[in-house]
Amino acid sequence: MITRQSIATLLTTTAIAYSICSPAQVASLVAATQATLRDPVTDDRDRGLQEAIKGALGGDEALRGCYVAVSARDGRVTLSGVVRDASQLARALQTAMAVPGVRAVDNALEVAGR
Repeated sequence: MITRQSIATLLTTTAIAYSICSPAQVASLVAATQATLRDPVTDDRDRGLQEAIKGALGGDEALRGCYVAVSARDGRVTLSGVVRDASQLARALQTAMAVPGVRAVDNALEVAGR
């Protein structure tokens, strides 16, 4: 089901990607976002895990200025979006993995300017 949030997420990712990435990187980011949107959160536990990770990422000062979309299913989390550098990428992965209930983190993050 297409929701306003899904459309907003896809448009935001596309706009951010075009402003800071090469066309090839844009294509991969948009594809990752589309895959995330096609794989909706299945239950309240997954939704709670997704929100906990978003909160942890949003509360981390080292991750200011990056855009990370989060999806979760059965404890498996996918992070997609754009970070400024490799240290932000590593920090986002570590932060997500530290949230209780996360069993695995799939990295679909891109480093800006690569």
